[in-house]
Amino acid sequence: AVVSTQSTGGLPIDEYGFDWPPSFDAAKHAAYIEKHSKKQKKALKIWAALDGKYIKSDTLKKLIRKGIPRQYRCEVWMSISSAKYLMENNVGRYNILVTKCADEETYSNIRDTSGEKDLEMIRRDLPRTFPENPPFQQPVMLNNLQDVLLAFALYKPEIGYCQGLNFIVGTLLLATQKDDGELRPEECFWLLVSLIDDILPDYYSDRMTSLNKDCLVLDTLLKKRLPKIHTQLSAFDLPLQMFVTKWFVCLFVDSLPMQTVLRVWDVIFNEGVKVIFRVSVYQFVVHKYELKQISDASGLALFFREMFWDNAAWDSYTYMKNVFKKTGKMARTSLEEKRSHQHNIMYLQR
Repeated sequence: AVVSTQSTGGLPIDEYGFDWPPSFDAAKHAAYIEKHSKKQKKALKIWAALDGKYIKSDTLKKLIRKGIPRQYRCEVWMSISSAKYLMENNVGRYNILVTKCADEETYSNIRDTSGEKDLEMIRRDLPRTFPENPPFQQPVMLNNLQDVLLAFALYKPEIGYCQGLNFIVGTLLLATQKDDGELRPEECFWLLVSLIDDILPDYYSDRMTSLNKDCLVLDTLLKKRLPKIHTQLSAFDLPLQMFVTKWFVCLFVDSLPMQTVLRVWDVIFNEGVKVIFRVSVYQFVVHKYELKQISDASGLALFFREMFWDNAAWDSYTYMKNVFKKTGKMARTSLEEKRSHQHNIMYLQR
């Protein structure tokens, strides 16, 4: 990430417009950039040699785990997800949806009473989406954010708008932005559809069935892999969902630095929901010593709020390397078995 000379709140900001942590050391960061510059140049050559052909393979999987260069991120995400296929097979659909959304009365009539609710919630959440970030202080960004959210609510009426989607779409807009600053809202729309349909089903439904189920699966993973930490957390008599729901709903936005979030999303688009479990487990692994020092529930709540500023997350290279190195095996079949088990338990408890 590049350090900008601009600042918000007196802090230097990164290439995406977000504050660096209060402990930011410019000299140390410059050395960090220098250390990884050769790897970045080599990676660019490798990605260029692929010539836009992103066929899923072990080789591509390894490349993606090392991070997709910013200039290739949009086309790679589109290709490895279903987004490119959806956009090519629904030419003009996004623009039609946006046109319908432009007229408030037409939109409300199409969506019935849900339309007014969506409009109200989206307009309320627009200024709350990355308010300290300079791009989100510009009308063009907020207008595109609103367009994508309203179009999605119209496209997926069974979901409509849910809080958290504003951060998902806001991140997509930043991540897919062209070098000249031009936004790609249509690509963001189809990437959002791909995420919701293929990776995060039922996370945003009224019942949030899969979300609750996956929080419980994470609890079982912690119990097995970090038993002492799990016992300590259980002693506070607070449900784990209280602290980790935001990780699942917002895919770690506002819980990790943006450059690290995008590295996580690189892998989520390629490998699916199991990456969310890996990163969640690693959040506890990397902070297990601090967690041991917490003696009450208020301290635990404060810890989760301030986790974002921990220096360990700002080195996205080391962070992502350890996500796969220090969380143990996490086979898809094993996770699906755990999810199915939790589903059965929830069904019986109805």
